[in-house]
Amino acid sequence: MVVVDAQYVEPCTVDLAVQRKSVANSNGNFTVVDVNGNILFNIKDTLFSFHDRHILYDASEKPVLTFKKKLRSSHGRWQAFKGESATYKDLLFSVKNSAAPKHETELDVFLVENKEEKTCDCKVVGDWETKSCTIYAQDGSTVLAEVHDKQNITNVVAGKETFGITVYPDVDYVFIVALVVILTEIKSHENSILGKKKKNKKKKEEKKSSDSSEDDKKDKEKKVEEEEKEKLEVKEEQQKEEEEEEEKEKEKEKEKEKEEDKEEKEEEEEEVDDDEDDDFDQSVDDSDFSDDKSHKEDEDDSDDKNHKEEPKHEEHNNDDDDDESSSTSEESPRK
Repeated sequence: MVVVDAQYVEPCTVDLAVQRKSVANSNGNFTVVDVNGNILFNIKDTLFSFHDRHILYDASEKPVLTFKKKLRSSHGRWQAFKGESATYKDLLFSVKNSAAPKHETELDVFLVENKEEKTCDCKVVGDWETKSCTIYAQDGSTVLAEVHDKQNITNVVAGKETFGITVYPDVDYVFIVALVVILTEIKSHENSILGKKKKNKKKKEEKKSSDSSEDDKKDKEKKVEEEEKEKLEVKEEQQKEEEEEEEKEKEKEKEKEKEEDKEEKEEEEEEVDDDEDDDFDQSVDDSDFSDDKSHKEDEDDSDDKNHKEEPKHEEHNNDDDDDESSSTSEESPRK
């Protein structure tokens, strides 16, 4: 099963370990290693991103995959793209929470070829709190990979933020790693919101009087109602955050469009200036050529005139010679 690239498909089982950093550093938020502890991938957050954008780099720091949370998505949809791209033409797959989940953790995965999305291409099912999840193929029974809290990986310190992935033969393991990281981010975000709600709830309960006349049944009913209310507030909070992120994204796009319009205008002005300079140079060249031609014609006319005057001068000399001869002949008889 190739989703990202055929070079990430092995004919045998691949065991990986994923470590999540409590504080992001130069190596990224997540590190993926093989059975020998060799680093295969680093997943880093993109700075100044409004929608949780992450880039997966290989060991040579080449971007392999970009995945980010989609804005204004009722099911918390995430999208994955080739390399560092975030445009639809490079979309590979998308992930969202199941509409009617039957398990604590349940995600639906849709490949880009699945336009109608009537049925998912893969499904992630399990209990994320215990790091026990299974990734199934479209048929719902073929296991593509498993996530577990134990791993046979050397040089890796096991802990709460470390878990193992077993990818079965002929399955794109970069695709599986991306799914697991997306799942981690979804659950972390949900836990963060729920943690804030529980903390506020605890403070309110501490302020209440210890004496209560309500019976156990009412307490249970109230607790159920509060839990349902908390879940609704979580969804509303997510929707609100997504709307705020979308507004920021729109403002950023408007500023970018203004910069592009400004650059286009400057380029047009430069082209007009270049055209005017070319016209001026051509005019100067034409004028010089005309002056040279006129000067040459004047020289030619002068030469022609000199040639015409020379025969007349010679003719005049011949007439003088004839006059002298005649005079001599007239004087001779007189003598």
